[in-house]
Amino acid sequence: MPLYTIATQSGTLDARAKADLAAAVTSLHADLSGVPKGWVHVVFQDYPPGDGFAAGVAAPTVHLTAVIREGRAEAYVRGLLAGLWALLQRATGAPDDLLVVGIQEVPADRAMEMGRAMPEVAR
Repeated sequence: MPLYTIATQSGTLDARAKADLAAAVTSLHADLSGVPKGWVHVVFQDYPPGDGFAAGVAAPTVHLTAVIREGRAEAYVRGLLAGLWALLQRATGAPDDLLVVGIQEVPADRAMEMGRAMPEVAR
C-alpha cells in the first residue's frame, strides 16, 4: 500500500537516478516496516522549469509525498521521514529550502490493494 510520489523539475533525475532512488525508497520502507518490497510503489512526476515555486519565486523544488496506513509508532514515522529526506537530498542535491517530504497516513479500511481492503498495521 505504501505509495511514494516524487516530483522534480524536468532533468533533475535521469532514468537511472530514478531507478536507484525508487530502489532505495523501497528498501528503506521494507526494512523499517517489515513489509515485502512488492507492496511499495514509487511514482515520479516531472514538471517543466517555471512550474515549481518556493517563497513565491520560480525554483526547482523537490517534494516527496508518502501515503501509508496509519497506526505506526511515532518513532517509526520520524525515522521514515529522516531516511526519506536523506535519500531524496542525496539523489537530487536539493538544498534544504527547496526540499519537502511529507507523510499522509490513511486508515487501513480506506485503502485497497490487489482488490482487497488493507489490514490494520500489525503491532
